[in-house]
Amino acid sequence: MKLASGLALLFMVCRAIAAPLYAPSDLQFLTHMIVHHGQALQLCELVPSRTDREEFHRFARYLNDAQQSEIDQMRGLLKAAADRDVQIPEAHLHGDPPMQGMLSKAQMTAIANARGLEFERLWLEGMILHHQGAVDMALAQQAAQFREGHQPWGVDVLVDDMLAVQRGEIHRMQTWLKEWQ
Repeated sequence: MKLASGLALLFMVCRAIAAPLYAPSDLQFLTHMIVHHGQALQLCELVPSRTDREEFHRFARYLNDAQQSEIDQMRGLLKAAADRDVQIPEAHLHGDPPMQGMLSKAQMTAIANARGLEFERLWLEGMILHHQGAVDMALAQQAAQFREGHQPWGVDVLVDDMLAVQRGEIHRMQTWLKEWQ
């Protein structure tokens, strides 16, 4: 009995070691999400010069730091894959917007040109759309993980965190849209 359970454990360990670190869907998620988060950083840079609302400034600084931290984490996961000779896909994104959940050039320009209450409204509406796009991407990644029967190291936790945090941030921004207008 002990030998059978020991062999079963050994088989599971060998199978886990032989499995690739990441599936192609994991790598695509990471490369696309880095681009996606990059636009959030651009939006956060606009806040200090376009509104005097200190609460908004604090939120933008928090959001900027959180998005940058996740970008760094995702780059680290891609480096872990590259260090194992895994080919990292390029983020060949075309179109305007380049992917679902990102803002178009016209939307970004409108936000950049606005000031005061108009800026706050456009920024919040845009960031809600942007965050919902990240939630949708994270849900699709979770579904792919479930379908493929794997939990990629680091990506699974990152996705769970994104879902929880960004949903909370969406709620906060929706509340401000109602309160500030």
